[in-house]
Amino acid sequence: MAASTHPGSEAARAQRGREETTQVALETVAEGGPLAGVLEFLCRTMEAESVDRVIACIHPVNEDASMFLYAAAPSLDKSYREAVEGMLVSSMTGPCCQAVTNRQTYVVPDVAADPKIVKFQEFAEPLGIRSAWCTPIFSNEGKVLGTFAHYYFEARDPSPRDARMVELLTRAAAVAIERNRAEVALRELNETLEQRVQAETRERLQIWNVSQDLLVIAGLDGTYLSLNPAWTATLGWSEADLLGQSSQWLLHPDDRERTRAEHDHLAKGQKTLRFENRLRAKDGSYRWISWKAAPDSGRIYSMGRDITEHKRAEAELQQARTALAHRQRVSLLGEVAASLAHEIKQPIAAASIDAKVCLRALGDDRLNVQAAREAAARMVKDAMSADEIIRRTTALYKKDTTHRERVDVNAVIREMVRLFQQEAGAIAIRTELAKDIPDIMADRVQLQQVFMNLMLNAIEAMKDTGGELTIASQPGEGAELRISVSDTGVGLPTEIPDQIFDSFVTTKPQGTGMGLAITRSIVESHGGRLWAIANVGPGATFMFTLADDVGASELTFAKAGR
Repeated sequence: MAASTHPGSEAARAQRGREETTQVALETVAEGGPLAGVLEFLCRTMEAESVDRVIACIHPVNEDASMFLYAAAPSLDKSYREAVEGMLVSSMTGPCCQAVTNRQTYVVPDVAADPKIVKFQEFAEPLGIRSAWCTPIFSNEGKVLGTFAHYYFEARDPSPRDARMVELLTRAAAVAIERNRAEVALRELNETLEQRVQAETRERLQIWNVSQDLLVIAGLDGTYLSLNPAWTATLGWSEADLLGQSSQWLLHPDDRERTRAEHDHLAKGQKTLRFENRLRAKDGSYRWISWKAAPDSGRIYSMGRDITEHKRAEAELQQARTALAHRQRVSLLGEVAASLAHEIKQPIAAASIDAKVCLRALGDDRLNVQAAREAAARMVKDAMSADEIIRRTTALYKKDTTHRERVDVNAVIREMVRLFQQEAGAIAIRTELAKDIPDIMADRVQLQQVFMNLMLNAIEAMKDTGGELTIASQPGEGAELRISVSDTGVGLPTEIPDQIFDSFVTTKPQGTGMGLAITRSIVESHGGRLWAIANVGPGATFMFTLADDVGASELTFAKAGR
């Protein structure tokens, strides 16, 4: 027959008592507070609600359930809590070690009769503990959080009433322990984040203070809002001198319009990757500054680097390069003139002799027309020989001891690009170099001269308009390499398009007319050929080939009717 559940029955009163106990326990857990206090309250609740004399204890474990952290045991003395604190689960000292290891409730009806807990018997006997019941406390994810243990003073099994109370209070203990772990983890995370933020703030402040670059935060109108100490070191102005001032106050007059236009770009959300202007130092001099800047949230964050010495060195280098080029041209012209003077002596001397022979034949009383005709023919031949010497010498003047070696043409191109990068100014230089092209036998210095002449011509063709210079390499036919130098400048001259490679032909006021002639001669001496084409758009492209097997290339070139 089923037990009575009438509202006035003993079973009903017991049910209400358990519900009230559960409600109080959950409210205590919900209110929070120190974990040890909450767990001790749950232990006292168990001891108060049990009809038998019982001692309740809760033993939280660490994250990997390998060690007991402490014991919430309000009815046991300090020695018990000290024994439990730091105890390894693997020591299997007591029934709670068994419960954690096996992940299930461990019941000991008679402590003295259980051989698995001999060490616990030594502790239990002085306290009069005769039986024990240990239940693991699980998290929602199934991790062991600790154990709920209650000890009896007589050998016995747990009562159903105590079993139901343990079930309720174990769930409450799980909530309390999990919440405490979450609070601890959150507190540690906040502390870690705070420490990290503080460290990063210190580092950024240190970078701000020790940086040799000019760092500045400005408004969208260019007004200085914050500056680092490098401004004082570089320009001599203190922070107080500059705060609230507009950048226009420091600018060189020639740079104001360009800088205002750059500020307008920044105000529209665009970044500045490289911009150069001059700022006035406190002593009245001007310093060249190269800027990078980005807008964000109504502010402009900028970094400027002092490039004054670099600019000065660049100008000196350009002057030296110009002087060297001039000396080279003068030297070359001198050598060409000397060669012409030396080589042309023989045909001129021969023509002079033949002229005398012709005069003698015509002036003789016995008119010798045949001898005069032969002398005149020799004079014509001498004149043609002189013309050939002039053409050959002006087309190619080079020494007979040309040094050739295996040369990486792509490496030569990269060297020349680096050399002309600064000289190009606003002109962009890019390369399109084929990979895995073979090295060729060539004179490196002469190849450098070829690229120097073609790149200088391209840069001069774009100096007023700006543009793009492209150098490309690709495999040609057989063992040949094909190189192109393309610009977007003024293009080829329409008046003399076929004569630009001739010696002494120039379209530049200060030109000598030797550059392209020498370039073509060098290319042809390497078994290649040089030609130019007009681009579909602006500019022109100069193309040439280089052959590894010079003899074979020259033969093929000759057959093609060069």
